[in-house]
Amino acid sequence: MSGRLDDETGGHGGDLARASERWNLNSGELIDFSSNINPLGPPPGLLDHLREALPGIVAYPTPQARELREELGNFLAVPADRLLLGNGASELIHLIILWRRPKRVFVPAPSFSEYERAASLAGSAVERYSLMPGEEADLAAVGRKLKSGDLLVFCNPNNPTGILYPRRELMSLVDAAAERGAEIMIDESFIPLTGKPGESLREPERYNLWVITSLTKVWSLPGLRLGCAAGPRKYIEELTSRGDPWRVNCLAQAAGLYCLGSSGYLEESLALIDKERAYLAGGFLETGSFHVFEGSANYLFIMGLQPGFEVAGYRDYLAERGILIRRADNFHNLDHRYFRVAVRRRPENRRLLQETAGYLKSGKFSLNNIDRGGEKA
Repeated sequence: MSGRLDDETGGHGGDLARASERWNLNSGELIDFSSNINPLGPPPGLLDHLREALPGIVAYPTPQARELREELGNFLAVPADRLLLGNGASELIHLIILWRRPKRVFVPAPSFSEYERAASLAGSAVERYSLMPGEEADLAAVGRKLKSGDLLVFCNPNNPTGILYPRRELMSLVDAAAERGAEIMIDESFIPLTGKPGESLREPERYNLWVITSLTKVWSLPGLRLGCAAGPRKYIEELTSRGDPWRVNCLAQAAGLYCLGSSGYLEESLALIDKERAYLAGGFLETGSFHVFEGSANYLFIMGLQPGFEVAGYRDYLAERGILIRRADNFHNLDHRYFRVAVRRRPENRRLLQETAGYLKSGKFSLNNIDRGGEKA
């Protein structure tokens, strides 16, 4: 390992232990804008519910999370026999790519690093296609490159750009892949937090289509981990009958069932995100020093405009003051101008804007201690 802050996670945010060690702060003092979790926090009462569920850790969890799988199927309007639950969306992405072992994996750039990491582990060749903000994505051209045995991965809305692509365009891509004997995996981890469930491709069933959904992010459970994959029945049945039966631990199952019954929680979450996204975006734009890209997720994708702006220096300035952001210069196709911030609650968003104003007044555009190294994510 090179010793960079993000070595162990491939560039992801959210490593509070490493950050607190580097900047000599208690993890409880950090405000984490680097991970995109529901700013409302877990549904009210969940922690008490999990305390009551703790005695269950002395027994094996229910195989394949049967009860949760059924309830989640009703919630997502997807038959339970088309769902596979797992220890977060990332685990399911790795599981499916390792199992299918495609000849080539087409991954978007910039986007979530786990697609390429999983493909490399599976021994698949990796080809990137551009999803740069401000450019029109030529999905038809990408579809024409597919051949039998290939897998195309798409993130919708994309991470880190936040752009949500229309369902109709992606369904055309699914059809094009089917004609060429290729499969598609759509990562919809952030769709639940867009307020646009109609853009999901979970239905109808297609023999070449996998759809990944993160439940970690919408219910604010990053430490417990929970996700699901919707796929063709025959493949889901094979993974269910031959795969690990205890992929989801008992506390995660208890949390999922509790969250599904939390009335009004999602509506309140979406209202908060809409309000605070507008506030945070407006604050960055008012400085005249940043461009905020249009997006639909619970995070903002931003580019620094000031000459000499270096995201490494900006990140360090904020971290020294207890605020973490996600550098985006280790995503493919992005450079030292780009970063991503989660939408949080008003006091925290105000604090980020205040510290950013202080950074701009200081004129410290990180001409010293520039760090552009490290692996791409």
